[in-house]
Order: sequence, then structure tokens, then C-alpha cells
Amino acid sequence: MPVIELRVDRNLLCNNFKGYKISFDPVPILREDLHSTPATMHLVRDQYSRLHNELFARQNLLYADPWIRHNTYFINSGHQVMQCMYDPEIGRSLGLRVVYTIENYDHGDGHEQQPGDYNYSMCFISERFCVICDGITTYHLLDTGDRSRPTAEKWKLVTRAPVDRESGVRGYIMYNARLDVVQERKQISVVAGRIFRREAGAARVSQEGMQYMEIVWGHWIFNIFSNEWEYSIRERLETTGTLQYCAFEPRGESLIIATNRKVETRAQREAADAAALAAAPAPVPTAPPEEAQNGHDVTIREDAEDASGKVTHTFDQTNNEVIVRFPLPENATRDDITIRLTSTTLDVMYLEQVLLAGELYLPVHTEPMVWLVEESALHLTLAKQTQHLRWPQVLKQDDAEDDDESAAPLNASALPIPNLVDPIEDCDLGNMDDGNHIVRFNLPTNKITHTIFLAEQPLLFVTDVRPGFPPAFATREGVDASVWLQVYQPTRPDEWDVRHVGQLPALGYVQASKLNRKFTACCDEFKYCVICESRRNVLIYHSRHESAEGLRKRNGGPVVIGKQKVVNIEFEHGEIMGVAAASNVIIILTEYALMHLQL
Repeated sequence: MPVIELRVDRNLLCNNFKGYKISFDPVPILREDLHSTPATMHLVRDQYSRLHNELFARQNLLYADPWIRHNTYFINSGHQVMQCMYDPEIGRSLGLRVVYTIENYDHGDGHEQQPGDYNYSMCFISERFCVICDGITTYHLLDTGDRSRPTAEKWKLVTRAPVDRESGVRGYIMYNARLDVVQERKQISVVAGRIFRREAGAARVSQEGMQYMEIVWGHWIFNIFSNEWEYSIRERLETTGTLQYCAFEPRGESLIIATNRKVETRAQREAADAAALAAAPAPVPTAPPEEAQNGHDVTIREDAEDASGKVTHTFDQTNNEVIVRFPLPENATRDDITIRLTSTTLDVMYLEQVLLAGELYLPVHTEPMVWLVEESALHLTLAKQTQHLRWPQVLKQDDAEDDDESAAPLNASALPIPNLVDPIEDCDLGNMDDGNHIVRFNLPTNKITHTIFLAEQPLLFVTDVRPGFPPAFATREGVDASVWLQVYQPTRPDEWDVRHVGQLPALGYVQASKLNRKFTACCDEFKYCVICESRRNVLIYHSRHESAEGLRKRNGGPVVIGKQKVVNIEFEHGEIMGVAAASNVIIILTEYALMHLQL
């Protein structure tokens, strides 16, 4: 299997870049209040995994038109597709208008979205066509007409199809869609994903985790005889890792996937499970496992009691997570809860009452931390730093009153080294999962044909840089961010490569230091990049500072200085739900407003 090397184009590098200088120049903001908030779905009780949290928390709900980047779209809570057109020549927004309404019967099952469903997702595949996934079970192929003109013409439904009729489940998110003409026939390739829970007792569960992402690869083909679009599923893939990138190459015969775990087909996974089961020794009879809670198979449970014998909290755990449950009064709300979490300590308070406070048994990741108040209880999920180690209790205790049975499974040699002084900064460290890679799965051969190894660093962001081309992705190269685009040779379909198309100086180091970042985007000309937090701060980084041109070292050549701007979004506008970047404007979608930041 060929291993692709990321070859940096030296002509795109800026070796004399000396950092960003903050600028206090005002940024004009055009704000339009929303009459209906963006449509969002929230995590429910059985969606506790890290995959769920990453999927919901960082989904960009604002979609830019790759052919007209100044125009953006989102879907509101009334199931209306809203278009916002911006005229860069006059520097003004042309207002919001409804271009399509997804009726109830268009959801595929005749019902409204329900708790546990996914958010809407949208992808533009040409100047006239768009695909929408309703987050439940259905794709919608729409004829958008001429999107460059501010007319009153509404979009029209061409056809719709179930994502996976055989599965019989709800909740899908679309990652990519592509229109190609193959052998004089139009085809639309679509790929969607859903998080499943692997059943307890399946082979290799202890090695790969309880939750996994199933990737459904389907396509429409236009039948010239019946004049209809026919939908079918081409393949199903699985991975237990985070899906950082998922897009088709031209002609739709291969799928490019970036993740931190292994990617395999359902048939390959079932064959490997059968082989592992056949090679495993005969099981030893044991006591029946405890009942599963919150969608996890329980490996150990603790009931902590206070001096009066009242249960203060219980906890369950898997190989990757610890789920702590605190009983609360019936009238308790989220506003009554205060949680302070570091990698080694946890403090939980209800009003003025301390529910839990102290040093954790083992270190955890501070992100993601999922918690909710439901059924008179606080459910808190922590992600273990050291996986596959069993916790006998949530907090570390000075006294050694625990019995030998609880302490025996813990391997002392596998525990982290205490009091380790790290000589490098925290933002130099990448993801703790050291298997990030990009693979090319080729359908005709039904296997992975090419691989790009990324080591411990995940992708920084994904962006559309050219209409009609697959999305580009950014990796960290030193302290910079390098942007890469797929290279496809129609005459040599067995070959595949990526090309360096852009460089954002020092952005890799900058983004790693922004622990509260939610979205990252850049314009198609790579003149600037924007980092958004969930609330309040929007950070803009220009590669060139106009007023710093001509600077030189005292005893050397010229230097280049970038410009940083900080825009504060008022809390009254709510959480930032999406961002899009064009050549001279940044579009920000919040819960209650749509804003254009003019550059």
C-alpha cells in the first residue's frame, strides 16, 4: 500500500515571518436579527460518547456557497432554508429570504424531529443543485435555480431517498456530496454517518471501544429512460475514531477519510471478529454482568455514602469514560450546578452544597466534558487519559481502606509518572490518540490503496477553496498551517496524491493555544484565518500587516509581520452556531443574529 508524503511547496513558505501584531482598528459589523433561531438538536441521555460530543458540538450550521462565497445559508427551527446574500461591491447585505421549506412529510417518516435525531446538513454540488440531509433518515435533492440573482424564485424538490433503508434507524449527518458525469450519465455520490453502539460481548470490543461510526456510501444515478434518479448504497464503512475529514475524489470511485482509528468495511470487521473469536480461549464461567446504564456496558459501579448513609453519587465506567451520577431535588436546573474540572481535580456543587470535591483517581481530558440534568439527577461524563484502566473510585483517597478485589486489576506500572516536569509548552502537544491518518478507500478494489500518516496531530480544519473540487484540509507543519488539495489523474485512476496549495504562517501554533476554539475557517485566497469560540470572541489573523511593510532586522533582511484583530460578540446574541469566510467579509451565525464582519 503506497504511503503518500506531504511535500511542502517552498514557494508558499514565509521564512521571515515574525509573528502577529494586535491591531485595534475597528471592524464594521452588519447585524440582522433572526426571527427564528437556527435548527439545533441536543444530546440525549444515551448519547454520552466522545464521538457524539464532537459530532454535535463542532458542527458548522452556516453553509457558504462555493460558487458564490459571499452567499450563505442555514436552516432555522421552522425547517426553512434561509439565504443571506451579500454584495461585496456596495458592502451591504441584501437581507434574509426563505428559499425552501422542508415540510413534515419530507422528513421521510411523517414526523417532526425527535430527541436523539441529528442536525440538518447541506452540501452544494453544482451551480444549480443542492443536497440536504434532514438529520433523520432522508436525503433531499433540490434544484436551486440561479443562486447568483436575488430573485423570488423558490427551490424545487427533485427527488428524495432514504439514507439507509435497511438499517431502520434514525439520525444521520451528511459529510459530503458530489456531482459527476460518468460514461455520459449523471451521478451524485453522497456519504453520511451515524454513531452506533456495538453490542456487549462482541469480539474486539475491549480493544476498540463501545461506540463506532458507520459511514454509509450511497449514490444517485439518473436513468435517461425513466427520467428519474435511482438511489442505491455502494458500501458501508466503520471506524471507532473521530471523523476529521470525509470527502469523495473526482468521479466518486474513492472516499478519502481522515481519522485516528482503523477504517474497515462491515464485512472486514465481521471477518476479523470471527477470526478473533475462533482464536480466543474458551470462556471461564463468571457472574452475570451488571445492567447497562446510559448506553454503556458497566465494568464497575460505586455507591458513595455520607455519614448518614445517604448515597451521594454513583459511577459507571467503560474503557474510555467515567460516568458519574448525582441525585438532585426534582426542581433542580442546569443553572443551579457549578462544575470546575482540571485534568486532575473535580469540584461539583449544587447551589451552595458540595456534591464532590477533590483529586481524581487518574487524570482525565478536560475536553470534551459532557453533563446534563435529567430525571432529578446530574449526569457527568469524563474522558480518561489512560484508557483500559479500571477506576475503583472517582476520587483519590489517602487512606487504604479499599479491598484487594477493587485494587487488584489496576496495573501500577501503567500509571502515569507523577510530578513529571514537561520542558515544552502544552500547546505543542497534539491529540493523545497517536494514530491520526488519512486513507483512500477505493471501491473497485474494495480496499485502502493509499495512506497519509499524520502522527499525533489531527487536522486543523477543513475548507472549500475551489468550487467543484473536493474540500481542502489543513495540517500543522512546524508552527504553520499548510492547506492541501486532492490531486486526481483521470487517465491514471490508480494513482492519488495531494498538493500544497496554501500556507498560513504560525497558525498551527496559534490554534493549538486556543483551548476554547469552536470553529476555524479561512478565505479561499489564504489572506486571513478566523478562529471562533463558542461565545464572545472572534479572532482574526491576517498574514500581512499593511502598516508593517518595509520592516527589516537591524543586521539582516526584511521581516514580515501579521495582524491580529479581536471582535467581541455580545452575550445577548447567544452561542456562535456557524462561520463562513469570503475574501473581504466574515459571516457569523449566532442563536439570535446573523453578522457580517467587514474586512
